[in-house]
Amino acid sequence: MEPSILSLLPPLVTIGLAIATKRIIMSLLVGIILGSVMAADWSVTGAAELIFDVVSGLVIADGEIAEEMYISAFVFMLGVLTTFIYIAGGTGAFAEWVTRRVRTRVQAQLVPIVVGIVIFFDDAFSSLVGGNVSRSVTDQRRISRAKLSYLVDSTAAPVIILVPISGWAAFIAVTMTDIFEDNDITSLSGYEAYLQSVPANFYAITALLFTFAVALLGLDFGPMRRHEQRAEAEGVLWDETRGKVPGEISRALPQRADGRPLDLLAPVITLVVVTIVIAVWMGVAATEGAVTVRQVLANTDVILALFYAGIIACAVAAVRLLAKRTQVRQIGRAAVVGAGSMWTAVVVVFLAWVTAEIISELGIGEYVASYITGDLAFSLLPAILFVLACFIAFSMGSTFGTFGLILPIAAEIVVSIDISMLIPAFGAVLAGAIFGDHTSPLSDTTILSSIGSGIQVIEHVTTQLPYAFVCAGASLAGFVVLGLTKNTAVGLLTALAALAVAIVFLRARSHGLREQEPAARQVSS
Repeated sequence: MEPSILSLLPPLVTIGLAIATKRIIMSLLVGIILGSVMAADWSVTGAAELIFDVVSGLVIADGEIAEEMYISAFVFMLGVLTTFIYIAGGTGAFAEWVTRRVRTRVQAQLVPIVVGIVIFFDDAFSSLVGGNVSRSVTDQRRISRAKLSYLVDSTAAPVIILVPISGWAAFIAVTMTDIFEDNDITSLSGYEAYLQSVPANFYAITALLFTFAVALLGLDFGPMRRHEQRAEAEGVLWDETRGKVPGEISRALPQRADGRPLDLLAPVITLVVVTIVIAVWMGVAATEGAVTVRQVLANTDVILALFYAGIIACAVAAVRLLAKRTQVRQIGRAAVVGAGSMWTAVVVVFLAWVTAEIISELGIGEYVASYITGDLAFSLLPAILFVLACFIAFSMGSTFGTFGLILPIAAEIVVSIDISMLIPAFGAVLAGAIFGDHTSPLSDTTILSSIGSGIQVIEHVTTQLPYAFVCAGASLAGFVVLGLTKNTAVGLLTALAALAVAIVFLRARSHGLREQEPAARQVSS
């Protein structure tokens, strides 16, 4: 079908159903069926063929195993690894060791932020491993899983897009290089354009800074407030009425009493180090000519490196169990239980990939982007591009898809009117794409963050959205000022000032509610 307003229907129905019913798998299936039928011009046979082609492409791409299969396999392995660490006693021992050093709830909330900053090279890795490593610490200090997943998600994509030596930086630089070649721009390279766009990525900057404010000042508002109150007062870390959360270990498994922190640290450190080593080796091997950091990042495959590292990390954990004379049968049972705990999560993330592919067939991005023309008030272009990228990324659940669609459009408009606004326009698009990346229930990063943190994906989405909207509002103010002044520094200062005002207001409101709660409890009693 031709792109039209109807193209918006499948993503809106999927997201609306997911939030209303809390049943993400059913919602994704409805979106897939509706989107495929529409894309096939209402032909049931054509819809079935489209779904088959999409699913096949997610399994085998260009004659090779698709990247999505390696991610799915790693999610299963993460369940196995977590279970091995648990039965070895590593989870409890590490929690006790950290508790002696992380003594407050504030310090516990800073742990996933620091981990997210350290793991800056891949969003899937950061989302999954960051939540798993931090969970034992935050659980011990009664931090809700909703808060943990927010902190993990807001230090995944926002950090990665700001770091110039990440895989994302390489992808964006290559995309910008192609845009420059198409528009005969020779004044700067794609990588230089990416570096210059970093200060204009107001959303990534404000989102990262806001996580520190939330952790340090205790800014609990919206649905998150209920989760945090229940966690602190009752020790209930997630909504148990929603069923078993992904990756949660069966407490029926025996846990060794001789566990040590090294039982957790050894496999996790192995996972991180081996991933980096293999990724660098693959990048160097695939680079022709001079070996530079940018070339290595552009030519490596972090997902494949993560897959191999996951196998090695699981092997290290299994060897440590064997060294403690753990029965092979018990290790095998733990592996089955661990992989099984991730089954629902893998189904959800796979269906999200299928949904995103089918939605892209409807041309939703092209339809919405068609309303961007040179007739618009040029001073508002950065703000318009930001909102447009937010909407498309949220609807599609695809960050790279948004990059590839909106960056060329932004370049064509700016080049025809005022090329000095090229970098601010790029920054606005990248910022909007990041908003959609870690707020959309169709985004794999959103889903992987909920998996790593051990919470249902819809609970993560609904509790995180109010926090994301605060940063989006501050960013929008910054982009409006940037467009009016044509000065990135002034726009960034405006965004930071707007964020500061929001923080002051939210802190006052949070403290006011805390003072009212004891009085309300006394009256009710």
